[in-house]
Amino acid sequence: MRPLRLMFEGFGSYREVTDVHLSDVDFFVLTGPTGAGKSTVIDALCFALYGTVPRWGKKDAIRNALAPSVNEGRVCLVFEAAGGRYAAVRLLRRSAQGTVQTKEARLDRLDDAVAPDAELTTILEAVAESVAEGDKVTGAVGELLGIGYEQFTQCVVLPQGRFAEFLHAKPGDRQDLLIQLLAYAVYENAGQRARERAKVATGKLEMAQKRLGELGTVTDDVVAAASRKVRELADLESTVEEAVDRMAELRTKWTEANTVALRVRDQDRALGELRQPGDVVDLAARLTLADEEIARRAEERVAAEKVEAEAEATRTGLPDPAALQRWRAAHTRSATLTGRLERLETDATAAESAEDTAAAGFAAAERALADAETTSAEADRAHRAVALAADLAEGEPCPVCRQQVTDLPHHEVPADVDTARDAVRTAKAQVSARRRAHAEASKATASARAELTAAHRQAQDLAAELRDAPPPAEVDEALTRREAADAALERARAAVRSARRAEEDATRRRTALVEEERAAWSALRASRDQFVALGVPPVEGTDLAAGWQGLLDWARTQRAELSGRVTELERAEDELRTEGSAVRSALTETLDAHGIVLPRDGKPDVLLAAHQAEARRDLDDLVARRSRSAALAEEVERFREEEQVARMLGNLLKSNGFEAWLCAEALDSLVTEASEILLQLSGGQYELVRAERNELVVLDHNDAGTRRPVNTLSGGETFQASLALALALSHQVVGLSGGKRDLNSMFLDEGFGTLDEATLDTVAATLERLAQETDRMVGIVTHVPALAERVPVQFAVTRDGASSRLRRVEV
Repeated sequence: MRPLRLMFEGFGSYREVTDVHLSDVDFFVLTGPTGAGKSTVIDALCFALYGTVPRWGKKDAIRNALAPSVNEGRVCLVFEAAGGRYAAVRLLRRSAQGTVQTKEARLDRLDDAVAPDAELTTILEAVAESVAEGDKVTGAVGELLGIGYEQFTQCVVLPQGRFAEFLHAKPGDRQDLLIQLLAYAVYENAGQRARERAKVATGKLEMAQKRLGELGTVTDDVVAAASRKVRELADLESTVEEAVDRMAELRTKWTEANTVALRVRDQDRALGELRQPGDVVDLAARLTLADEEIARRAEERVAAEKVEAEAEATRTGLPDPAALQRWRAAHTRSATLTGRLERLETDATAAESAEDTAAAGFAAAERALADAETTSAEADRAHRAVALAADLAEGEPCPVCRQQVTDLPHHEVPADVDTARDAVRTAKAQVSARRRAHAEASKATASARAELTAAHRQAQDLAAELRDAPPPAEVDEALTRREAADAALERARAAVRSARRAEEDATRRRTALVEEERAAWSALRASRDQFVALGVPPVEGTDLAAGWQGLLDWARTQRAELSGRVTELERAEDELRTEGSAVRSALTETLDAHGIVLPRDGKPDVLLAAHQAEARRDLDDLVARRSRSAALAEEVERFREEEQVARMLGNLLKSNGFEAWLCAEALDSLVTEASEILLQLSGGQYELVRAERNELVVLDHNDAGTRRPVNTLSGGETFQASLALALALSHQVVGLSGGKRDLNSMFLDEGFGTLDEATLDTVAATLERLAQETDRMVGIVTHVPALAERVPVQFAVTRDGASSRLRRVEV
């Protein structure tokens, strides 16, 4: 893995966009004061790949990823790995509750035709393939690089506080790291697959042995016996065919004899069942009676029709009943109207008299009102002041002096004035009452006169309608005669209908007897026709009973002749049946001798063919079983050999064997190179050695080569030993993994300030040589100026109150 471009914004202490170009860098340093944000750059690289940072403690912790008071941040790393260019992008967001979450993560394979120093947006848009998204990105990165987060933070990124983990690791943990880092798991996988193949081969071996046991042993004698059986059954074919042909011939003859015998028996039975219908004898008598009844019913119909004609003639001379009914109704209305006219004349006279009385009363009331008003006027003139005061009102002008009235004068009203005025009011009320009474009387008179006029008009209309009508008594008499004539005609017509129905019923009964006679003749001919083959004589004459008697006499004679023939035919049937049974019995014995059981209704040729086919199948099966048995025996040997080889390989490649040996060899190689580096760094004092249980110890040459555990080293000595191991591991990872791991980057974030000047110079020279002699990127984090000055590319990190900033400085 080699970084080309690292961009982050809102990450850690970096609030602003920070874009780090590394495509042209092999050896660089991040320098600046303590707390400026140097380690955060390496954190961003690690976070882009694995979604977390070692310095944050827990493996999945991301709460420290966002810069303070920043709600959103992003990290993007463009890098080369496994022969391709990739981009790992992660987007962070702070929720309303203050929780930091990864809202977006993706890993894309990019088109490497775009220059690495182009605009970052252009690089990221050139996506050739989407590799993973979301939670799957971390796993996809581990699969792409060949190492997980734990191995990455021990071999590629060496963060503060974890620089000596590989040095102090337990032998088992160190072996697990080497297995993962150097791709030695392939041998464990190979061993596991070998052991699985051994299990599969064992299962196949057991199955083949089981099948071989179930198949059994097929000898040549068994095959020869099966072959003889096939030949013997083939030799039976001619014998079975002859017997089958003979049985078929006998069956044909028996069928013919049986057919004739059945026909003769059926004829004999039919002759015996021949019977004359019971109603044939009296059919002629019933026909004669039917003819007599038809004649009688015809005479009754003619007589009824004559009575009907006479009643029709009687009614024809009478007046129309509708006109008679109209005249009767008109006479009734005329009598009623005459009485009504008399009553209306009386009512009109009384109404006129009442109107005259009301008119006289109305005139007298008007005269009394005029007299009362005259008397009242005279009283007013006699007492005008009282009258004038009655019309005065406060605030209004006086009609006499035109002065405004302030106080109303009070005059006692004389008694005669009040009396006169009361008389006027009484007279006016009488006039109104008399006027209403006169109006009502006039209205009643007009109504009575109108009703009387209408009644006179109706009387005139009835008189015109009855101008040509006979008197009422004659009308009633004529209606009575017409009703009697109508009733007589209806009775005559009913009698005619009844006579006609009786005649029709008699005719239908005569027709039914004719049909019955025709059916009887048809039955006679049908009974005779079924014996045409026996020479039955034809039916002649018109006497139905004689025809039936002739047929019955012939049938009795014919049955006597058929009895002897039936006996002869049945004897021939029995002889053919016996011969056929003998042929079948002989064939049954022949088949039984060859183990073939012939069922009662079985077909010998079909049964023989089935046994022949079965015998041939048995023979083919035995031959095939003999061949499969030999093949299974070969399979058993092959599976046994495969199982033994796979089991042996699986045992050799177990993790406590081959892998342990590989790891020991790799650790020896690492320790050898690390010792050379440590000798240089320690001025020849210390050398690393692998103990018997893969534990690491140091040889102290200043103490006569004393072996010391690595945990007894001081802080600076531990840093030297850890750096030596890290440099050796980074240098040898490609060779030791057989080319499966190409971790051509290394980032060191540790306290170089603990080193003395000579050791620091040695460390700087070693790192320079590592970057120059190998295609490897080396990045270090330090605030030691003496070390930073020797690095060709520097990234100066500063921090103000708001954000950290990074600036590239060329030396």
